[in-house]
Amino acid sequence: MSALVARRYYTRGLDELRKNEVDDALQDLQAAVQLIPSYYEARIAYASALLRIKDAPRAAQTLRAGLHYAATGPARAALLRALGDALVSAGDFPGAEQAFTESTATSAGDSTDLHDRLARLRARTGRFEEAFTELLAAARLTKTT
Repeated sequence: MSALVARRYYTRGLDELRKNEVDDALQDLQAAVQLIPSYYEARIAYASALLRIKDAPRAAQTLRAGLHYAATGPARAALLRALGDALVSAGDFPGAEQAFTESTATSAGDSTDLHDRLARLRARTGRFEEAFTELLAAARLTKTT
């Protein structure tokens, strides 16, 4: 029963985010996470809403707490990528690099999304040659898919 209720909170929260009703979305997404702490999609959406109100530290804390529930697999990789984004927003570039690196080790294959995130991180830290290398890797993956 609580899974169904959590799913309703989650879908309503996503709809509110699309309508830019961030305060309402925060309440609904937080409720979904509280009902089912391992609901990583809701946790990522909640962190995204927190980032919209410029609360990167709380977003990062929320995502780190979710890592406890996702030891391996795609859920962990998604949480780590979202955590990397939150840490970039917070200005914690070494932490973001670590999260993206762990995401690479966790995910099954190469991803244009991850290369894009790494390129943005490396450009923000002044490592432009490495950023272009990441963009080239993303372009090669896009070309083959």
